Amino acid sequence: MQEEIHPWYWYIPDGAETVVIGTFPPTRRNWSFDFFYPNKNNYFWKLMARIVGRPLLYLYGEEAVNERKELLNHLKLGVSDMGQIIRRKTDSSLDQNLEIVAYMDIFKLLRENPSVRKLIFTSSSGKSSAIGWFKNYLSLHGISFKIPQGKRPLRTTVTINGKSLEIVLLYSTSPRAGASVSFDALTELFAYEILN
Repeated sequence: MQEEIHPWYWYIPDGAETVVIGTFPPTRRNWSFDFFYPNKNNYFWKLMARIVGRPLLYLYGEEAVNERKELLNHLKLGVSDMGQIIRRKTDSSLDQNLEIVAYMDIFKLLRENPSVRKLIFTSSSGKSSAIGWFKNYLSLHGISFKIPQGKRPLRTTVTINGKSLEIVLLYSTSPRAGASVSFDALTELFAYEILN
């Protein structure tokens, strides 16, 4: 198993109040561009474009990256992952094939971006998931955190350095998770959490 270092760390527009947090980018062979959610089959950017009300014009290359950054800037929405360094057990993008080596420094992200008040997690509540890794990361820093259970969206709060943060667990934007919820319902869920 080779170690992989996160290529982008995070992207947080000025004044962003919400950050969407995933696990780790897919295998490079699935990339269409060099930025978050680079697999063209993932619904994340289609959701963001629908929320903003403009179609995606670029699917590949630097134009696609710039277009997606513009969407994030418009929404004042940040993106990050929980994995800074991982090992991939097989040549697969599935979360269950990822083994965490080092967590993204979410405390630093929050210090550098004091406007952030909400974190949205986009994967299952399994062992290798964004929310599971977040729980482990907090535990390493002596913060107890219980993953909420039930029907999504799931909500809770956590206090980090004296600041209360809203934690929201939504569905994954991966096509594999599409059986759980329709694209329209997923759009509504994300729009509500991002715009409120």
